[in-house]
Formats: sequence, structure tokens, C-alpha cells
Amino acid sequence: MLTADQQFVLDLLRTSLTGAEHPVVLEELDVRAMASTIRRNGILPTVYQSLGVFPELQQFLQMDYYASVSQSVNQGYSGQQVLETLGEAGLQCVPLKGWEMRKLYPNPTMRQMTDIDVLVRPYRYDVIEGIMRSLGFVPEGEESSEKHDIFCKGIVTVEVHKRLTDDSGAIRDWEVRMWDRVVADSDGRCHMSGEDVYVFHFVHMHQDFGNGLFGLRRIVDTWLLNQRRDQIDAECVMRELDSMGFANFHAKMTRLGRVCMGEESLDEDTELLLRHAHGCGIFGNGKSHKAGRIAKLTDGGAATGKVRSIIAAVFLPYSRMRAQFPILEKWPVLLPACWAKRITSILRSGKLKQYEVLLDYRGITDEDVAYARKVLRAGGY
Repeated sequence: MLTADQQFVLDLLRTSLTGAEHPVVLEELDVRAMASTIRRNGILPTVYQSLGVFPELQQFLQMDYYASVSQSVNQGYSGQQVLETLGEAGLQCVPLKGWEMRKLYPNPTMRQMTDIDVLVRPYRYDVIEGIMRSLGFVPEGEESSEKHDIFCKGIVTVEVHKRLTDDSGAIRDWEVRMWDRVVADSDGRCHMSGEDVYVFHFVHMHQDFGNGLFGLRRIVDTWLLNQRRDQIDAECVMRELDSMGFANFHAKMTRLGRVCMGEESLDEDTELLLRHAHGCGIFGNGKSHKAGRIAKLTDGGAATGKVRSIIAAVFLPYSRMRAQFPILEKWPVLLPACWAKRITSILRSGKLKQYEVLLDYRGITDEDVAYARKVLRAGGY
């Protein structure tokens, strides 16, 4: 059963997005616990106005809300600058994730964004860095060999992506096709087609779900996308998702969205997923991420999974190595050399400490792994 706190948060979402009746404030509701859940799930600007029914909780979150609005305004202004300036430099720029999702909400500021994501081609780091510095952004370290670089200015962070995925299979094939469907708006700015916005949402959600990152905001985004499904080519979408093996995941998540918004009734799987979302939030927690990683890699327990997980972190699967080192498509025999290059890069970049934290599996038990495996199954992963 969902707790009274969890149910109240879901009711707030329904009120905010559908105009449903305001939920009843029960005496047993825990203000601090609900505030923590709302923050962790990235839904404060979504539900804040509906909190008028619960003044104590609204007051408790007031400063957080003002901070989120300030960040949203700054992100909107800076995001437009970045897109316009990169475009004027002759680079093809496609906004991603939250930038597209915020359009689906009754008011764009209701959709909290952690950062601004943009996909660019051709990817010329020297040009991009110069433009970002001219706009007041500072790069976070040297150019990354991975799929994106990060630039920061005050409370605004921009991730400039070289590619959308580490995969070299069906998802990468979709990314290539996606560029052929990019459309321009009335101002000449590039956007993914509606179909590809939908597909990328599930690509990104599937990856994060498998890594123990979930959260109510992702479920709400899924529901909002499906409110406009009649505006896109659903057959095209399903062909792409089927080719990636995401059909079951898509079915589970779209149903979960309807349950979350009160359109369908809870069953065992959706209840488990909602409790998991409440608990792990948008960015997960150490336990959900690490237990989920083990559950993905092996059918065994924590001890076996820890060893497999450490090996997999150092020696990436061939599909991901091929995405990072395209030379492997022609010369697969160079795989050991590419592994060595990747490990050297990690050591030189100072990221070793990050890997030490990620691979510290102390406290992860067989029960944690079994729970993570149950969550993955419930989500059709």
C-alpha cells in the first residue's frame, strides 16, 4: 500500500495537471517527509500552487520554490542565447530533454530542469568553447572524450552533447535517422520531430531506470507526452522503440503514467514502481544505483555482482567501446589498445575518485539486489 504521504503527493500532481479536486489534508501527514519527497522527485514547481490547500507545507517549501523559479527564468534566458549563438556560428543545435518537456506543461516554469541539454553537429570543441566563454560560461575541465561537455555560469549549467547515446547498435542507428527528421521552427531554430522527442524520452528514461534513477517527474513527463500522441506518427514511434527492444518498457511506463494520474487502478507492479519512484527520486540514491547495476549484470547475489560490476565499469562492453572509439568498427583488433587509452584518460582526468565512489559496494546486500531486480522486472526492463 502507498503511504498517506505518498498518496497525497500523487493527488497534488493530479490537481496541478488535470484540475482534479484538491486532496484532503489528513492529520497524519508528515510535512518534512513530503517536502523531502517533492524535492527529491523534482516536482516542486509543478505542485507548488496546489499546496495552497496545505499552507504549512507550502510555507516550508517557499524558499525552495522561489529558488527554482529563479533558476528556471535564468535557464530560459541563457538557453535561448546559447541556441541562437551556436546556430549563428553555423552549428546545427537541437535542444533536448527538459527544454522540450517544459512545453508540455500548463506553464513552462512548472517543469523543473537541472540543466540545459543541447545536441550539436558538427562538434567543434574549439568553436563551442569560444562561444560559451563569450556568453559567460566556464567549461568544467578539459574537452571530454565522452558524449558531452559541461559549461557553467552561476546557477545555469549547459551540457553540450556530441551524441545521444553510448550505444553502437539500434539506438545509435535511430540517432542517425533522427537527424534526417529534424525540423526548424519559425525562427529557424532546429528541433527534434515530435516522434523523436517521444522516442528519446524513452531512450533516456530506459537508461536511467536501469541505473536506479527514476522519480515522479519522469512519470509525469511520460503521461504528458501521451496526451499529445495523436499529434505524432505512433507507428513510426513504435517501430523505433521495437527495434531497440523497448516495447515492454514503453507499455509498462505509459500505464504507470495513467495510474499516477488516477486514470487506471493500481496493481502490484505499478504500486512497486510508484513506491520506488518516491524513494529513489530523479537522481536515485547510492543504494538504488549500485544495487540496480548489479541486478542488470548478473542473476547472482551481491558478492558476484560486485565483481562483475567493477570489471564492467573498467572494461566497457564492446558496443559502448565501439561508440566511443569508431576506429573499432574497422579494426576490432584494437580493442585492448582502446581500453588502455580509456583507462589512461580516466587516470589523467582526475575521475578516478568518482569511480572509487561508484564502485564502493559496501552496504549493498543480497536483499537490496533482489529488490532492484524486482523493480526492473516490474518496469519491463
